[in-house]
Amino acid sequence: MLKREVSQYFSNIMEKESDISASIAAITTLLKLLEHDKSETVQELDLNLQSAVEVITNSSFRISGVSSGCALFMRFITFAKLDNIRRRLTLAQKIEIIKFVEAENIGIRAVAEKFNIGKTQVSDILKNKVYLSQTFVEQGSEKSKRKFPKSDGEIIDTVIFQWYLHARVNNLPISGPVLKEKALELASEVGLNDFKASNGWLQKFKDRHQISYRNICTDPTLLKECDITEWLNSVRETIKGYKECDIFNCDETGLFYRILPENTMSFINETCIDGNLSKERLTIMLCTNMNGEFEKPLIIGKAGKHNCFKNININNLEIVWKSNTKAWMTRNIMTEWLLDFDYRMTQSKRNIVLFLDNASSHPLLNNLQSIKLIFFPPYLSSCCQPLDQGIIQNFKILYRQCVLKHHLSIMDNGSGLINKINVLHAILWIKCAINEVKRSTVRNSFIKSGILISDENETEDNNATNDYKALLIRLIGDDSMNYAELDNKLLTENQSLDLIKIMQELIDPQISDEDDTEDDTSYFLNEDIVLTNLGQIPDSTEKKKIEHQIIS
Repeated sequence: MLKREVSQYFSNIMEKESDISASIAAITTLLKLLEHDKSETVQELDLNLQSAVEVITNSSFRISGVSSGCALFMRFITFAKLDNIRRRLTLAQKIEIIKFVEAENIGIRAVAEKFNIGKTQVSDILKNKVYLSQTFVEQGSEKSKRKFPKSDGEIIDTVIFQWYLHARVNNLPISGPVLKEKALELASEVGLNDFKASNGWLQKFKDRHQISYRNICTDPTLLKECDITEWLNSVRETIKGYKECDIFNCDETGLFYRILPENTMSFINETCIDGNLSKERLTIMLCTNMNGEFEKPLIIGKAGKHNCFKNININNLEIVWKSNTKAWMTRNIMTEWLLDFDYRMTQSKRNIVLFLDNASSHPLLNNLQSIKLIFFPPYLSSCCQPLDQGIIQNFKILYRQCVLKHHLSIMDNGSGLINKINVLHAILWIKCAINEVKRSTVRNSFIKSGILISDENETEDNNATNDYKALLIRLIGDDSMNYAELDNKLLTENQSLDLIKIMQELIDPQISDEDDTEDDTSYFLNEDIVLTNLGQIPDSTEKKKIEHQIIS
């Protein structure tokens, strides 16, 4: 409505409806304006309303009722014009807002004005950005507006799918009748007696999760060479258009971060599902490309906050720190990491390939923009995953070398604090170890895996192994023990087949943000010890950076 139309409409009401007060006539006129207004933004609507109010209050019917009616309308109808008028946003639009905020690093008010939504709406979106990002990727639908609470059927679907992933990791044969039986078992356990595991339910379950039944080799010794060759040929064809710097592999490994050689025998072959040993372990995910360029390590601990982190911004340590009560990788942690990695690759305008194993904590995300995920088939991870062909082993040798040097430095100083290695020590040594992994080691591991074809292996640098053995001989007089490999069998994710435990973990992931009270601040890294370990970092810039951010 134009100003002239607003004035005419208001005048007609005042002249023809004698029983209507001036304030009601003003409100009626403004409501009519709202009905016909074609504003595309909240700001434009606000300007039109203010203009209409000015026309009405300056009309020939200039009585107190007009002003009060306009004021009442503006106060209660559009009082919080940017905060309370909420546009219905699709999930894709919410993701666009999240990415915009991360890229531009601007305030909520500026974001609200740009996207024509309320500040409270922006705040809610940013508060739930991890959940929204995960939902967007898993649903693969840009038309989704919101995700409603799970129904009983959805709960069964989610738990059974997680059970299926765990069973696959444990190399158990799975069939349709087995899935139906487990679904009925879960329904009975939680009192959902009306649930029917029909053939229709099974087919929809398989379609939702892209499950197909194929013969899976249950014995790695029976794996045919032709099967490996066929898969590798297919993979090489897939990646032939990618640069070597854009071909990555990631994998997790467990680490007893403060175990010394004399304690080794009690930890060998330990899986560490729970109990006191879980306090001694970390889960580390390494990610590298063919050129030996590592991403920030993802480190998962048991406690969210350690006393040794006091006065330290952990983001300055160039790691990704996560925590839960088991120090395990979870689908939520992995999803968040993949989304962040994809975002960074998109910002860098890079398209990459990422190889990863079929762990139950590794989600199949269909909406990644810049990452093509390639999962190793069952039983091929051990022979075709580059990180398992020497990279992780080399990393652990270098890490144990840091521990042994620390051990010796304390002994030389006559201190009695030999066993007090804390998580900050571990983070520094993990960084040191990664920086010391040679490019040739990484490249040779990709060659051994069969993913990279090369006529000759690059010359291996055995200095790290030799130094490590020399340290063992100096400390215990023997270099034959499996000190570097004692945690190779550590579980890095939940593989339980207990339906109730799986459901409890999905409902309550037990994210830990508690302080680690056992991490005594009296054993905080002193400058001499930190410098001793920082001396293993070859790059002087990196050394100064860590010295400045941690020691000072």
